[in-house]
Amino acid sequence: MSLFRYSGLSTKVKAMKGRLLSPEQFREMSDLHSVPEVLSYLKKIPSYEKVLADKDETHLHRGAAEALVKQSLYYDFGKLYRFADLEQRVFLEDYFMRYEVIFLKNVLRYLFDSNEDRADIDLSAYQAVFERHSEMDPNVLMQAENVEGLVGLLQGTGYGRALEMVGRSGKANLFDYESALDMLFFKQLWLDAKKHLKKADLQVILRSAGLEADTLNIQWIHRARKYYHMAPADIYEFLIPIHYRLSTSQVKQLVEAESAKDFMEVLQSTVYGRDMQEAGTAQLEGICGRLMDKVHMLNLRTQPYSVACLDTYLYQKEQEVNKVIKVIECVRYGLAAERIKEYLA
Repeated sequence: MSLFRYSGLSTKVKAMKGRLLSPEQFREMSDLHSVPEVLSYLKKIPSYEKVLADKDETHLHRGAAEALVKQSLYYDFGKLYRFADLEQRVFLEDYFMRYEVIFLKNVLRYLFDSNEDRADIDLSAYQAVFERHSEMDPNVLMQAENVEGLVGLLQGTGYGRALEMVGRSGKANLFDYESALDMLFFKQLWLDAKKHLKKADLQVILRSAGLEADTLNIQWIHRARKYYHMAPADIYEFLIPIHYRLSTSQVKQLVEAESAKDFMEVLQSTVYGRDMQEAGTAQLEGICGRLMDKVHMLNLRTQPYSVACLDTYLYQKEQEVNKVIKVIECVRYGLAAERIKEYLA
């Protein structure tokens, strides 16, 4: 039955996967000397041609360029949704919350960056997909003048409540607001998966979502301790309340470790210890990223005719978009090509 249900979709995903950027293409982009050159290069790539084709890359500021690149996520989601059957669309509807969170994070970053101009950002691609899958209106949300205004526009939604609770402290920063949105998403995806998915599909999503919750919690604990000097009680408030392969006691030990050395010793004693043996805290993000790559490849290898084909492709596309934006940022700040390649690796 799984083979029958997913054979067509799996073939579609394989075709789309063939259009993802290769390591060689990222190396070629790293050798470019300006953001317009990077955007002109992307125009020749089928998956980015649609979002960039009618744009003059010489006049796009950073925010507008990044927004256009991110729109390719929504185009690909739309393609998969149109090809999916009714049961597969239920998962995609649940998953779309991730894209709402991505969009809200963008709005928050504009609100925290007073130098960012939102006037030239084209929301047409967002508008089309949000009209079908969301109750939020991107054009309305992008008009918010401050976080309080954004909360008001989101009144009556889980997002509004989450952001409002963070803002009550009076000391909230961008990290706090983004953490609250991520926590809300994972809690809801965890509940939706158990409610709507069965057997192999459920196993796939609980495995990937559970690992991502664990790795995000690890990174957030590290950042909260090192950069924000947050008290343990405050750190607990921003953790995703999902314990996949980290026990409650292990999370407690990580939060309350007295030093970075103690933090790494606790981490190396967990189920993730083998991956962390030679690591320092500076390498955490890269290691967690590799763990996420592994779990998606494991899902696809062991359950190829399941929701894994959707989950893995959407994950890979999101990682690609993030890397493209990194290239744009690095080129914009004049980093040497070899340094950009090292950074991407």
